[in-house]
Amino acid sequence: MLRLITTVASLLLVLLIQIRGSEILNDAHIYRSFASNEIVPDVVDEAPDCWLRVAYKSGREAEGGNRLTPTQTRSVPSLSFNTNERSFYTLLMTDPDTPSRDDPRDREFVHWVVGNIQGNDLDRAETLVEYVGAVPPKGSGMHRFVFLLYEHESRLNFTTEVRLSNRCRNPRRYFSSRNFAQKYGLTNLWAGNFFQAQYDDYVAQLQGQLSECTSADLNGPRNGTVFGG
Repeated sequence: MLRLITTVASLLLVLLIQIRGSEILNDAHIYRSFASNEIVPDVVDEAPDCWLRVAYKSGREAEGGNRLTPTQTRSVPSLSFNTNERSFYTLLMTDPDTPSRDDPRDREFVHWVVGNIQGNDLDRAETLVEYVGAVPPKGSGMHRFVFLLYEHESRLNFTTEVRLSNRCRNPRRYFSSRNFAQKYGLTNLWAGNFFQAQYDDYVAQLQGQLSECTSADLNGPRNGTVFGG
């Protein structure tokens, strides 16, 4: 009898977890999630219509503000989303809480920018900013890491933008998702997601990888760039 009760309890727990997971990435809840976590208005004026699926090799996913560790987000994630065959997509990943959410004077720190995506194929897209995982400074509390996916009808020209490697810290600071979207006429925020993270020991290793790059390292002109410095 005890074994039966234990088995039933375990099944109910699995069911509750599955239901909770489906609720988190239920498109009907995306507006509430972006607003309650102040992604609106800190990063964008309006929430996207649907969730962007963001999955890491660690086995963890972004789930509308769930907590991950920098160690769990160290690798480039895989993305999946519903696409229109004739459309292009541009992806931004940004941290609006630099150096901290209470004092975001360096807002935003851009972690990843990929332009002109077709389908879900990021390998054939145009990477402007190579991926850097969550790197919240020690003692700075919880940071939000926001993914924004914009749909556009034609291929965009990013020749005025720098190309940042995953070893360049600057000019990732002072980025503006709004300014980037305005510059390129990105009005259709197709999908989005976010997670939260705070310092763990991997951050020190990642900080050691990043350095202040010179203009010769940035692989592109700075005229008209929306990146900070």
